[in-house]
Amino acid sequence: MEAEALDRMVAKSERIADLIRSFMGNVRIISHHDADGICSAAIISRALAKEGKGFHLSFIKQLYEDVISGLSSDDSKLFVFLDMGSGQLDTIQKTLLKGGRRAIVLDHHRVQGEIVSDDLIHLNPFDFGIEENISGSGTAYLVARAMSPENRELSALAIIGAIGDSQVGSIGSHWGLFGLNKEMLKDAENSGKIRVSRGLRLWGRTTRPVHKALEYSVDPYIPGISGSESGAVHFLQELGIGLKDDSGAWKTLSSLNETEMKKLATGIIKERIRENQENPEWIFGEVYDMLDKHGLKDANEFATILNSAGKQDLGYIGMALCLNNKEYFPMVDDMLERYRKSIGKSLRWVEKHPEFIKRTEHANYILAGTHIPETIISNVVSIIQRSDMMPDQEKCRPVFAFADTEKGDVKISARVCDKAVEGGFSLQEVISEAVKTVGGEGGGHAGAAGANIPKESEESFINSIEEILMKINTDKNNNDSSEAIEHGTAESKGRAGRESGEGAGSQDRAAKSRQAETVRSEGIKKDEGKGLVRYLGS
Repeated sequence: MEAEALDRMVAKSERIADLIRSFMGNVRIISHHDADGICSAAIISRALAKEGKGFHLSFIKQLYEDVISGLSSDDSKLFVFLDMGSGQLDTIQKTLLKGGRRAIVLDHHRVQGEIVSDDLIHLNPFDFGIEENISGSGTAYLVARAMSPENRELSALAIIGAIGDSQVGSIGSHWGLFGLNKEMLKDAENSGKIRVSRGLRLWGRTTRPVHKALEYSVDPYIPGISGSESGAVHFLQELGIGLKDDSGAWKTLSSLNETEMKKLATGIIKERIRENQENPEWIFGEVYDMLDKHGLKDANEFATILNSAGKQDLGYIGMALCLNNKEYFPMVDDMLERYRKSIGKSLRWVEKHPEFIKRTEHANYILAGTHIPETIISNVVSIIQRSDMMPDQEKCRPVFAFADTEKGDVKISARVCDKAVEGGFSLQEVISEAVKTVGGEGGGHAGAAGANIPKESEESFINSIEEILMKINTDKNNNDSSEAIEHGTAESKGRAGRESGEGAGSQDRAAKSRQAETVRSEGIKKDEGKGLVRYLGS
């Protein structure tokens, strides 16, 4: 992340903040319904309330053209799109910006279209060369922070949004938040909203029985235990770790003593080694505890709660939780249980109906139709991609899941393994190219992307994906062969140089290169993690 790029992004955030402060009417907010969108809405709504601004907020699944057309009959003069809109810039300008209306888009998805109207202001990290490590809620936080230094307390919501958007990841063995997210995390720590520590990175550390935390663990994946309650219980029994404490209460990960925690960590690593899991020891990482959420401590779990709210058309509950409305916290358990049951039911359907999975040399396609709700198809495909539901030889092939929508089209959600992304593969590019051939809309990120296409175009879309993947794999194989030849030639030259006493310099350069790569892989940057105070003042 270059400081100059962030300086330019912050400068644009300040211009947007000035526009919002000077606007005298009610602001119309339209936000995505997932955790990142809910956090974005909470950030901007809270910032507006502090300025004494009125607003009307809606959560939606997708920013279709008819949604934008419907907004054109709204009396509002300022529209703010959160965690969406970058793929619909042309439609927003053509359809909405009439009669003195203005629009602000705060997003982090791939940009499609060009801005030709002065009445549209678009803030997206892609425009500044910052393509990763900031979510939609992070973009919203930059604007809120520019509106007032007091809004630094909202940084915790940007972190929860980033976690909900799967932006916690690894560089080498280090697992956590990086880049611009790291700066926002420092703001959250300094504000007393989040505490960062290191531990086993399992879901539900503080509120779920330890066997349930193991059962629900997808990343890290634990063969024979992830997705299996009985497998998790048996695993703990073998380790000699009881399910309940002396008082009869369920043990949680956070309540295990040091000896039990060591046993558990060692046992998980052994299971992962036994099943040849990649980097079996990478089960530790940063864990983020929230300090103001009325008993809900784990930020990862809170992000899941927000996702469950949005996917059940209960975005207002997620919003209330973000803003610490105590009346809504008792609703969490029932809401989350319904969400889990829906996902569990969908996963069981996939397991029982392999005939609905189309397997090719390049990818797997889950043709769910009406059997899996469109609202959770992304969750289902994420779990499947990381689980043992796919054979080993297919583990790193992209998985595309199709679900019929209420509108009569098809929602597609796709995932691919981290190894492929690290090798330069981008699902976003694949889906965006395929959508051009069949119509519809598509976008997302390198490892997770999605689209909406006409129902009748399903087969054509799959054929297009296959052609694109075939070309990518062919090009990769050709490049690998060329690199192997070049490597062999270089190795021969290296041997000749060493035999003649001329190899020391190249060995030193190679050692320095490996050292530099180690520094990069560990994410060590001397100016990282000091907070946005460097850019926005105290």
